[in-house]
Amino acid sequence: MHPDLLILCATHFETSHFLTLHPGDSKRLTRTGLTIISGKSHHKTYDLMITGPGVFNASHALTAYLEHSSPALVLQAGIAGVFKETGLNIGDVAIATREHYIHTGVQTNSIKNAPLPFDLIKADPLSREGVYLFEQDRVDHTHAILSQALATHKINITKGPFITVSSITSSLEQANRLYSTFFPVMEAMEGAACAHIAKLYDIPVIEIRSASNFVGERDKSKWDIGLAVKHLGLACTCHPFFK
Repeated sequence: MHPDLLILCATHFETSHFLTLHPGDSKRLTRTGLTIISGKSHHKTYDLMITGPGVFNASHALTAYLEHSSPALVLQAGIAGVFKETGLNIGDVAIATREHYIHTGVQTNSIKNAPLPFDLIKADPLSREGVYLFEQDRVDHTHAILSQALATHKINITKGPFITVSSITSSLEQANRLYSTFFPVMEAMEGAACAHIAKLYDIPVIEIRSASNFVGERDKSKWDIGLAVKHLGLACTCHPFFK
């Protein structure tokens, strides 16, 4: 069976509010122990897959899934760090216009790498820099729908570039350097990996994240993961694909 939508999330906790609103009908495990929850909402079927955190877990999970099923759309969802310079706050929601795995490339004297001398995806020169673009029309449509839906919950939503990292930014100084170089809205650990794999299988992707903390702030007493999870669940529930 090919579901209408595949939702990817790194951890079960990040999906907890969505599953409270839309409990799945069944659950199964992959050969490597990954959880896939299947359900239905507004006459649309979905699979929700818990990938595990990081680019390698996300790449493995999505590849294993797409070898046996072809959803109409992949929704990468999760919580993330937001950059203070954006003016956004913890609990705000953002949609990625592009993803950038910033560790891709040839090392330079700056924080930004030079492009690789070869494509990581055939005939896609942006893959040399770890850059993956999302369909602008889909992003704009999703932003318009969610802006209206989330306004009733007083949740701010924006759209903009995300970066994917394998090492969590641990200082505000480094966060400032990242922002001044890449001008991202959010930092997470799976988005670019999922965008890369989905492009290999020619499956469209949308990425939505809710801010749990400011990038570089390691004092977890200043984080609000619960608020981020709640707002992420509402954003996924209000996604136009379910309407």
